[in-house]
Amino acid sequence: MKDRRPGDGGGGPGTAMDEHQPDKRTAILNASLILFTERGFHGTPTSMIAREAGIATGTLFHYFKTKEELITALYLSVKKEAGAVLRSGAGEGGDWEERLDGAGRAYIEWGLENPEKVRFMQQFCYSPFVSKETHEEGISHFLFFYDLIAEGIRAGRIKDYPPVLVLSTISQGFVATILRASAEPDPEKQKEMVAMSTDLIMHGIFR
Repeated sequence: MKDRRPGDGGGGPGTAMDEHQPDKRTAILNASLILFTERGFHGTPTSMIAREAGIATGTLFHYFKTKEELITALYLSVKKEAGAVLRSGAGEGGDWEERLDGAGRAYIEWGLENPEKVRFMQQFCYSPFVSKETHEEGISHFLFFYDLIAEGIRAGRIKDYPPVLVLSTISQGFVATILRASAEPDPEKQKEMVAMSTDLIMHGIFR
């Protein structure tokens, strides 16, 4: 029998079941993020994910038919979030160099608050468990950053290397900065480390 609220027709968007669905889906993704990062894909059975998420295994399969489908959804979710952070930090219009710097600072700040998401992206960036199509969709969230780099190359401020190579170099530099700085317990030393690393990354690409 369907769970109904008083006065509700049942089965529609106002049911109690539907109210809780987003929370369960989020709980599954959050649990998967932690476990995949700690234990890897093969070392993380769906029963463990369900237990960590506080749901029944059957409920997990209601949202994700396979573990591959789950990791695809998680990968795209994290990539979309990271891309949104970069875009927000870059802002709209204005000097491209300021936008590039703003995007980098915003990304590092987000990464320090979410190191497990950065580790997940690094761990599964070239993983065979993530399809080529999924990789391409994930990259699509960063195309505006690619355009910023290309603009810098055309302006003669960034070294004339392929933009995709510059993007990869910057991205890996940001990841290294985040992972190293997140292990530093002293906030002041962490801030200093981020400043030095950012300076090093940018000097590496600028003419």
